[in-house]
Amino acid sequence: MDERHLLNELMKAVAQEAGEFVVRPHVPGLKKFAAFAYVAESYGYRYSGHAPGNAALNNPFFLFVRMPDARERAAALQAAPRDAHGGFLLPGMRPGLGLTPVPEARPHVGLLYSQMVVEASGRYNPRVLSNILILPVVMAIFLIFPGYSVKNVLIAAGIWVAFFVFYLVGLGVTRQRRRTHLGRLAAAGVQWPPQVGT
Repeated sequence: MDERHLLNELMKAVAQEAGEFVVRPHVPGLKKFAAFAYVAESYGYRYSGHAPGNAALNNPFFLFVRMPDARERAAALQAAPRDAHGGFLLPGMRPGLGLTPVPEARPHVGLLYSQMVVEASGRYNPRVLSNILILPVVMAIFLIFPGYSVKNVLIAAGIWVAFFVFYLVGLGVTRQRRRTHLGRLAAAGVQWPPQVGT
């Protein structure tokens, strides 16, 4: 299970007192990953966005940086009793339900989720548009085989227009979500994306 993999990576970083660790989540959706970020922060590792150099990937790596009081946070949690199965203590999560936040933790998990949505919106960049604009060239190459009839060209043009419309709709939705989540973060006093050196 991916939750277990994420928690193993966190515990390895805690044990080694690593200055940072990087993970690529495969959990279904950012909400679960935001819950993991909450747990990581409880152990002393703050979510810091995309790892440098891979933000454009469809499934990028994410960076967690060690906080100054990480040793104290981790020691307090590791001294606490384990769950019924002897597993990891997941602060702020419902016992036995994995990365499912308790009501008290939901507001903070929601802010982490907003940070992740803002990060994800950055992947909807000019590279996506350049792929759409290259599509007619690819279609022209494939039309060599059946031939350039009016019908085939119209079908190819229709496919391209559909892709372009999907791109425009996706761009609009992404920008709206970004504005919404930046507003939530600003209202909570959270500076995101973080300024360099913070």
